Amino acid sequence: MTSAINTLSRGLLPWLEPALAQLDTAHRAGSLGHAWLISGPAGVGKLNFALVLARRLFGDDSEPAVLDPGAALAAMAARHELADRHPDLHWVYPEEDKETISVDQVRAVIDEFTLTAHRGGAKVILLEPAEGLTTAAANALLKTLEEPTPRGYLFLLSSQPGRLAATVRSRCQHLALPVPEVESVARWLGVAPNVVLDARRAVGASPLQLAAAIQTDGLSVFNKLEDDLAGLSQDKIDPLAVAQSWAKGDTELALSWLRRRIHEELRSRLVDPAGSTSVTVPANATLHNAWRALPARALFDEYDRAEKLLNQLGSGLNIELALAAMLGALVVSRGRS
Repeated sequence: MTSAINTLSRGLLPWLEPALAQLDTAHRAGSLGHAWLISGPAGVGKLNFALVLARRLFGDDSEPAVLDPGAALAAMAARHELADRHPDLHWVYPEEDKETISVDQVRAVIDEFTLTAHRGGAKVILLEPAEGLTTAAANALLKTLEEPTPRGYLFLLSSQPGRLAATVRSRCQHLALPVPEVESVARWLGVAPNVVLDARRAVGASPLQLAAAIQTDGLSVFNKLEDDLAGLSQDKIDPLAVAQSWAKGDTELALSWLRRRIHEELRSRLVDPAGSTSVTVPANATLHNAWRALPARALFDEYDRAEKLLNQLGSGLNIELALAAMLGALVVSRGRS
C-alpha cells in the first residue's frame, strides 16, 4: 500500500504548480536559498509542496501527478503514521498529545543534520508547524539558519507566520502560498463553482476542508445552521428554540460558523460600505440580505459575543441561555430593509 508520505511527495495539488516551478528554477540555477518559511492558510497544501520540493532536492526530477482530493485527504490524515521515509528527510512535528515543538526535538534533528547525508546528496529539515516552536526551540534553530550545512535545506511550514519569532523569520526567505481561485478548486473537485462558493461560506476557503465537506456531504450540518439563521431573520423561529438546538448539538461548530459568517459580512462592509446586494453577493447569503441594515457596531458586538462564548465552552457557563441571549440580540437589533 502506498504510504502517505509517498502520496504527498509524488503528487501535487494543481494550484501549487507555479510556486514549485519558481523554486525549481532557482534550484537548477544554483540560487535556491537554504532556509524557507512556507506560509499559507491551513489546508492550502504547504506540506504537499514541501515534500514534492524535497523529492526534487533528493534528485528525483520526475513530474508529480495531480494529487486528487480523496488521496490528499487520506494522506493528510495519515501523514504522521510511521512509514519509510527518505533517510535524509528530517521531519519534526509536535509529539503526541502536545502542541509545541520542543528544544530537545530541535537539538536532536540539528545533530543529525550536521552529519554526512546518508545518500550523499541533499538533506532537508521540515518543521511543521513552525509556529509550534517554543522560544527555546526557536533559539536553538538560529545558528543552523545562519550557518547552513552543505546542501542542507530547512523548510518551516506555518499557517500563522506572525507568531514566529522575528529572529527566525528574518533568517528565512518567505514563500506565501495563496488560497486558490474558486474555479481552480472547482475543477480539482469536479464540481460547479457555485458548489465551492456555497461550501466556502460554510467551512471557509481551505481547499482540503472544502474537499472533505463536499465529498462526505458534510455540508448538511451547515445547511441546517443556515436554515436556522434564515428562520431567525424572518421571525419564523424563536431564538430560544435555536439556542436549544445548538446547545444540544456541536456548539463549538455552530459558534465558529456564526463567527465566520459575521466576519464575512463585516468584510463585505469594508468593500461596499453601502451594503449593496449586487450579484457579487450570493442570493442565499442570509446574513447579508437579512441584516444589511444592521449597524456595523452591532455586528462587531455579536462577533465579540460569539468569540467569548467559544472561549467559555466547558467552563460551566449555561451555554443555552448564553446562546439565547446572543441570538435574541441579533433579532432585536438587526434592522429592517
